[in-house]
Amino acid sequence: MPDGHVHAGDWPDNYGPASAWWTVFILMIFQIVSMIDRQVISVLIPEMRADLGLNDFQISLVQGLSFALFYGLMGLVIGGMVDRYSRRAIMFTGIVVWSLAAAGTGLARSYTQLFAGRLLVGAGEAAVSPAGQSLLSSIFPRHRLTTPIACLSVSGVIGISLSYALGGNLLALFSTEPLGGPLAVLAPWRQVLVVTGLPGVAVAFLAFAFREPKRRSQPPPDRQAASWGAFFRYIAAHPRLMLGLILGSAVMAVAIQGTMVWTPTYARRVLGASAADVGTMMSVAVALGGIVGGLSLGVLIDHRFARGTRDMALRLLCGFCIVIPPILAMAFAIGNFALLFGAITLMMMTMGSSYGPTMAAVQMIAPIEMRGRFAALMVLASNLCGYAFGPMLIGFLTDYVYGDPMKLGWAIITGLLTAGPLAAWMVWSARGDFLRHLDR
Repeated sequence: MPDGHVHAGDWPDNYGPASAWWTVFILMIFQIVSMIDRQVISVLIPEMRADLGLNDFQISLVQGLSFALFYGLMGLVIGGMVDRYSRRAIMFTGIVVWSLAAAGTGLARSYTQLFAGRLLVGAGEAAVSPAGQSLLSSIFPRHRLTTPIACLSVSGVIGISLSYALGGNLLALFSTEPLGGPLAVLAPWRQVLVVTGLPGVAVAFLAFAFREPKRRSQPPPDRQAASWGAFFRYIAAHPRLMLGLILGSAVMAVAIQGTMVWTPTYARRVLGASAADVGTMMSVAVALGGIVGGLSLGVLIDHRFARGTRDMALRLLCGFCIVIPPILAMAFAIGNFALLFGAITLMMMTMGSSYGPTMAAVQMIAPIEMRGRFAALMVLASNLCGYAFGPMLIGFLTDYVYGDPMKLGWAIITGLLTAGPLAAWMVWSARGDFLRHLDR
């Protein structure tokens, strides 16, 4: 029985290298636009807070747990659709929904409207990752799959960097030179959301600029095999493999996001750095580490996979989770700003860049009729653990274990030295099963 994977030297009937990489380019555009619409709001919080009369807790719900939870849960629903229906149509619909919702948040006149708008942004954005990963795993041979999926992760980094640049500069521009016409009545922060959100509707039509891959020798996925019952039975039948890869990468996200969220506060509170210096440091560290690391790891892993080291992605992830946390811990313990910048960049270049290759590894062994849902499950687990539990763990340690705000650095160190090795152990435990599944 065909396993649904594109094997070495084997391309879909209507695809070749050029058309495959054209598809990657379009998916990268989708990912960049997604991150801009998701993150640009973070630059506008002071103005939004004052205009709508919100408190910090309300803002945190919009930015944090509720968004991550809805984004992840909707990803599972959409992942099931990806396994049955046209991925192009799903991505087109998702992009239109989130773009209109992102622009609509600029028109919100109450917290309820703002909250609803952000939920719809999450629902729409949940379409891109499952559909994109499923599509790429159907196009690229296994030994070439890690690099294109790493490109999606890199494009997310680019989108985050652009969101800060666009949000800050457009806000400054519209504060001195407001837009005219129908938007003239809107406050500058509202104009920014409308201007950055609406272009996505036009971008959505790029979903029809590439083709669904065809496999003449492969029958369409069986409806029963694509059911949710079959999905959960598959996980139950391979718990060490599935939980090791998915939860292992999620625990790694706890270490990464807990560190990234609290590092600016640590630098300002403990090291006395200015907000401008911290913002610049974090922006450069994320962009430099994420882009260089993401592309380099993707090329390296594909090269080693083709030469027979098929578990290279898992080996690197485990090694990074053992070696990098102590280096970061030393930087926080010493308390030097330049050293901290180097350590954060190194983390993004290694641990932070390992997530894309891990997603590729899951796609390599996921049954064809379940690829969308496994991609969505990866997103759900990493979002909940990374964006919700990671920062919460550091905050809990600071307040209730060390009991001193100035001990924030030691709380971050504790989180890193706990989550890093735990993630390595979980992923390493799945390595043998991963290799056996590749041979099926």
